[in-house]
Amino acid sequence: MRRTKTDQWTQELRDVRDPAELFGGSAQTAVLRLLTMAGKVPFRSAFDGLTLREQAFVRHLLGRQQLRLTPPGDDVSPARFVLSHSTLGKLTVHEPARGDLPTEEVVAEIALPDWMTEMLDEECLAAEAEEEHQRHELDQLLHTWHADGSLPQRLEEVIDWVERVETVLIYVQRRVFSRSDSGSSTLIRDGVLPALRDRAPADWSPEERLFVSAIQLLFRTGRAVRFEEFNGRQLSAVSLRRVLTTRCATYLRALGEPVTGQVSTATLTELAVLAGDLVELVDGGDHMRYRRVNGLTYAKDEYLLPWAQDQRRQDELPQTLRTLSGLLTEQVDDGDAPTWVRDATAAALRTAHRGGDRHELTRILEGIVLGAVVDAHADYGMSSGIRDLSRLSGPAGQYGEEVAGLKKPDFFCCVLPSPQMAADLPGDAVTDILWQVAQRMMYNRWHFVPGNFDRVEVPRQRHYFFPPLVPDIGEWGDLRHGGHSTARVRYTLRAPGAAMWKQPLTVAGRQYRGAFDIRLVRMDGPPFTLDELRTASRYSALVDVFWREIAGDAEAHGGWTPTIASFDADWYAKHTWHEPVERLVASTQTVGGRA
Repeated sequence: MRRTKTDQWTQELRDVRDPAELFGGSAQTAVLRLLTMAGKVPFRSAFDGLTLREQAFVRHLLGRQQLRLTPPGDDVSPARFVLSHSTLGKLTVHEPARGDLPTEEVVAEIALPDWMTEMLDEECLAAEAEEEHQRHELDQLLHTWHADGSLPQRLEEVIDWVERVETVLIYVQRRVFSRSDSGSSTLIRDGVLPALRDRAPADWSPEERLFVSAIQLLFRTGRAVRFEEFNGRQLSAVSLRRVLTTRCATYLRALGEPVTGQVSTATLTELAVLAGDLVELVDGGDHMRYRRVNGLTYAKDEYLLPWAQDQRRQDELPQTLRTLSGLLTEQVDDGDAPTWVRDATAAALRTAHRGGDRHELTRILEGIVLGAVVDAHADYGMSSGIRDLSRLSGPAGQYGEEVAGLKKPDFFCCVLPSPQMAADLPGDAVTDILWQVAQRMMYNRWHFVPGNFDRVEVPRQRHYFFPPLVPDIGEWGDLRHGGHSTARVRYTLRAPGAAMWKQPLTVAGRQYRGAFDIRLVRMDGPPFTLDELRTASRYSALVDVFWREIAGDAEAHGGWTPTIASFDADWYAKHTWHEPVERLVASTQTVGGRA
């Protein structure tokens, strides 16, 4: 029986809220358990999701072992704090005596002494004053846009941008600003943003003014994906300044530039522009941007990994590609992996032009994917793309009929299990997982293509996402996403292509990011490491070589490319995925699952 997202998540909430864990021990231990979903959300990220007063509350619990939580209704003290835990696993702390009433399930209460409550008041007054001061700059920015007549267009941009990322889940105090296919959608479906069209900004709520102005600035630093860095967190003027300042300082240090006092004195607009300008320089240097993704909060945090450009290639030819030598019509000499992939792809294309075996191309891609699975100790992995690359051709920058006519079946996803997974699970169970994943990735790839064009080129009715640009490491993906639950996608790696340190993939004048990738999955622990992220990125670079060779061949042959017909429902149903796995096992006589 498949385990559903609802069943699994219900059990997670039950375990985290277990009375035996919440009552009897220290309040700090119990509150941290609720706050972090028993350690599944990093403390920093969970803490950033609390209001200013809630943060002060948590800080004052730390180290005070004598404080205890009590079950709801047991505490009769007037200094009562009520702890609520939402269906999303978010902790909120309420004070009914102050008119702050919980709206989600109450799981515990606590009485703090008067002197401690007074300390909370003192800290909050100072923090609120700082926030009020910082918000003045954002309100002035909004006023300027209103005065110069650009605000209506800027609002429409924000409405459009929040549709271009998978999930927005941002808190401003108790207010939730969200857009999600699987959860709440206050921004669009509930009409929060459209309702602002007919109102002057003076009539917007403070939270609405903050959200619109902050989203405009965040977009300047790197498109709508920047919004996801505030997912599960409180968006405030203070936190916005901190994030922008830290980003600029981090980029400058990576570039070997001095971090001057100008960063600390710059306006929010200046910081956003500077961060956006520095991104391209960082991508061309010896640091790789990557993100950590948490499946519970939807947060996607960017970091820099020191990694010299000349270390980002897969030099050693993987055994999964060596085993193909006897299957190719033309002999390809062993050597470094990029050269082998380029030569083998060119040979396979020549064979296809002569009317020979067109499956040689798919075997090369299978070898790359399976090599990544084995070397990164994944349970399964994949690479997706378009079946006929010529469908992406056309005038540079123009969203023409070729692209407009694309449908989900015009894309494919090669998903392969590790030899260990293939040995441990029944063949039909493996096929079920692989085909589920393949269908989702075909949909995603179709969804990413329009994001490579200017907005004015793409019809309004065509929904799409901005394509992924930087590698990421994910955890707990199976606890929120229904498809991930059934396919047991708990820990993930993704290395999209073309990588940001390379030129975009060019197809007859059009340039593409996010046109292909390497994605790897573990169904249970441990999480992936940075070394394994490097491995995935190196293998993605081999996929890059594969597609650029096809694009170059198309240029030389009037735009024609052979169609990749494999990896459809029939390919998976017939367990064709077993062939490359069996070749690997036969060539090595070892099992390539997790070490």
